[in-house]
Amino acid sequence: MKIKLTVILGVLIVLGLTACGGSSQKEYNISEAGTWADGIYSTTAEGKNGSFDVAVTIEDGYITNINAEDNRETEDIGGAAIEELTEKMTQEQTYDVDAVSGATVTSEALKEAAARCLELAS
Repeated sequence: MKIKLTVILGVLIVLGLTACGGSSQKEYNISEAGTWADGIYSTTAEGKNGSFDVAVTIEDGYITNINAEDNRETEDIGGAAIEELTEKMTQEQTYDVDAVSGATVTSEALKEAAARCLELAS
């Protein structure tokens, strides 16, 4: 009886760990920086306090600006995260930057929107 219980518990633990180990990161089809088509690409992000527009400007194949100023995120948390992340994304030429601690929902929303814009430019 103890062996059956041990085996059943072992199987349940393995199944539980497997279910928790799935990746929630989305896959995007984005070409390399320097190859993006010039233009302004826009989409909507779903932030902590509602949706907001994100516009990524591409010039000569590179990100030159990311605008997400018209948002309802808290100025000192979500708003500060947007400002920090748009600068990082522009400097590093990628949407895939670290989220800002304390503003994870806003950070992930902005990153996802930027990724969708870069897909459009690819």
